[in-house]
Amino acid sequence: MIELIAAIVVFILTHVIPTYGKLRQGLIERLGKRLYLILYSILSWSVIVWLGFAFIGAPYIELWGQPDWTRWVPLLGMPIACILFIGGLLASNPLSLAIGKRKFDPEQPGIIGLSHHPVMMAFALWALLHIVPNGDAASVLLFGLLMALSFYGPYALDKRKKQNLDEKEWQRLAASKGNLSGSNGWVPGLFGGTAFYLLLIWGHEWVIGVSPLP
Repeated sequence: MIELIAAIVVFILTHVIPTYGKLRQGLIERLGKRLYLILYSILSWSVIVWLGFAFIGAPYIELWGQPDWTRWVPLLGMPIACILFIGGLLASNPLSLAIGKRKFDPEQPGIIGLSHHPVMMAFALWALLHIVPNGDAASVLLFGLLMALSFYGPYALDKRKKQNLDEKEWQRLAASKGNLSGSNGWVPGLFGGTAFYLLLIWGHEWVIGVSPLP
């Protein structure tokens, strides 16, 4: 358990420290942006691999039992997380993680009106849903960490965007929150998210070793 806690601490540090603009900018100026991204990617993936092995090797310490009903929690909640993840990823969104190429219209934000960071929201929901049926200390630490970072991520992204955009442009884009009109992200979210959910159901036992079905 000590190794898992150590891996979690390092994982947090490697994701929180680079969000401080002056440090990140100083490293980019010294190393160049390309080399910085390469080195940071190597470091991040190394820590993720270490975290995975530490989790697998952690002792089983039960915090609460696993009655049958707890397995229904992720099964029923994950479709929402999948819709948010795929819809948010494929939407046009200049404020967060997305790969959509269409021009963003803050008056027709679609899924971005629900949250400026639907991908982060999906990760937070995924982590929360998986804490319920996994009542051991290692799982609570791991999923709790991922949920905490998913809540911290939007704060860090918003802070960076505010620094990079002028106040008027930030207000124009941020005003989209609460407005669900428009199809941006909703169509790929509903169809792609449903397909992704079914894929997760099919592959869960093969990859994780545990069937998600009650």
